[in-house]
Amino acid sequence: MKNLITLILLLFTSISFSQEMTVLYMNSSWNARNHYADVDKLKRAKILKVNFEDQPVSIRQAIRSVPAIIVLKDGRPVATWQADLSMKLKVRYEDVQAVIDGDSVPGMRRRASTN
Repeated sequence: MKNLITLILLLFTSISFSQEMTVLYMNSSWNARNHYADVDKLKRAKILKVNFEDQPVSIRQAIRSVPAIIVLKDGRPVATWQADLSMKLKVRYEDVQAVIDGDSVPGMRRRASTN
């Protein structure tokens, strides 16, 4: 009986502390030649690829340029990368994977030493 209760508690805690990571990749059909190919290399997250034109106005107003990658943790945005003026996404997939794995917190970089 003790083993059964311990097993149930262990399963309950593992389910309650698990976190759903989702990568939302957004691009538009007119910018298909600048597709971010490394999005398929990402692991341990559900990857959603969506078309920018098919999104509601509220989302289209929040995204300034495409392609864009938004990492969501339990439905809330954790990190966002958007293309620059060249309409290309310039982020290493290792940086995105580090955010997914919890190894890196975006915006928390140390300033370089000026010795």
